[in-house]
Amino acid sequence: MASYATRVHGGRVYLRGELVTADLLIDEGQIVAVMRPGEAGDARDTIDATGKVVLPGIIDTHAHTREPGYTQKEDLHTASRAAAVGGITTMIDMPNVEPPTDTVEKYLEKRELAANKSIIDWGHWSAGTNPEEIPKLAAAGATGFKTFQVSGAYPHDPRLALNDEGKLVASFRAIAETGLPSLMHPFNQSLFDRLTDEAFAAGKPSNWRTFSEVYTTESIWHTAVNTLINLQALTGVRLHVLHTHSAGSLRLIRAAKERGQRVSCAIDPKYYHLNLADLDRLTGRVCPAGFVPEDEERMAEIWRSLNDGTIDMIDSDHAPHTLDELKQMDDDAWHSAMGSPQYDWQYSITLTDVAAGKLSLTRAVELLSEQPAKLVGIHPKKGQLLPGSDADLVLVDLERKHTLTDEGLQTKSGWTPYLGREVTGVVELTMLRGTVIAKDRQVLGQAGYGRYIPGTPQ
Repeated sequence: MASYATRVHGGRVYLRGELVTADLLIDEGQIVAVMRPGEAGDARDTIDATGKVVLPGIIDTHAHTREPGYTQKEDLHTASRAAAVGGITTMIDMPNVEPPTDTVEKYLEKRELAANKSIIDWGHWSAGTNPEEIPKLAAAGATGFKTFQVSGAYPHDPRLALNDEGKLVASFRAIAETGLPSLMHPFNQSLFDRLTDEAFAAGKPSNWRTFSEVYTTESIWHTAVNTLINLQALTGVRLHVLHTHSAGSLRLIRAAKERGQRVSCAIDPKYYHLNLADLDRLTGRVCPAGFVPEDEERMAEIWRSLNDGTIDMIDSDHAPHTLDELKQMDDDAWHSAMGSPQYDWQYSITLTDVAAGKLSLTRAVELLSEQPAKLVGIHPKKGQLLPGSDADLVLVDLERKHTLTDEGLQTKSGWTPYLGREVTGVVELTMLRGTVIAKDRQVLGQAGYGRYIPGTPQ
């Protein structure tokens, strides 16, 4: 009888949308068999999953690793360490670094950095701003493309922004030719600028509260999404819309999907988990750009969309800054750092919603793992736990509770925006391609173990 590398036994395994009492046999980095408990199948090592559930690792499509150029905040190694303990086995990171990855040369330099540093598998969204560079970047292996409609102070780098519809059409047409996705940060910049001027003219201060009021104005977001959907229809690009937290945006995306347009979207947890009370309580660590007012209609639409499939995936927008950098937002939020670290407790934040009955476990796995894998073109190799899939998995105690603190975090920034929050559901082990890379909140994976995820035309 053949002997396999590892047997994960005694747990309930997530298989085709259900938890099934089963064992997994793993060899050469892949799942080779799903076994009944007690069924014969020798393995050199065993992992006891008794009392735990076995879920696919998260595939996160929205990481800001901050390298190169901003490594005082985070780097490729520390981001992947935080990902490993948070249950993330693949991350796709963004081009707003220094220098931005808008040419093949810069992209290849970025890949070389990550090849030596990342513990987990990873990909890279290159800049989608230059139609002449787009086919070259695709040929070099870019996972896809990212463009901002918002422009201003870092991290909203004006070199990566397109606010002109004609230029967006040229970008979309070039990306459509590659078959890769075009990720868009939607934003009506001219409307934001006008509302900002009006707020200051009315005597409002340039602090985080005024910024939040202006930045989260419904019209800024859904007018931008309306433009993007219309340009998608014109070009046929695979449009993936980020930060879809406005009610109007979500209704537009739902209608576009019903018409058969190639539109998908994501939301990051800060938009429906952080609120005014958090901003008041945790000033200096809760980013106002991630704050959504306690608007019942907006929140109802977010939860409806998470459950009915309008929102395709939960991404992290893992965007670390140091606490010292964030202090500026008390006086001048318009020019302060925007973003927060998310990776260390990424799975637990959503599993807490499952425990509260806001999402089913099936829907949570679809949002965190299955749908991101499909966007990137790596499903069913990743995003599920079936024979032939990579053994990318987590062991979770769904009943375990934990109150979040800054202690023991793996992110270089060293803080969490969820300070003091109790989560239900804790990742106790993370495995990537058959190798345990984190256990009991300790990182075991080695720098350079991660493999690159190139783009897959669809």
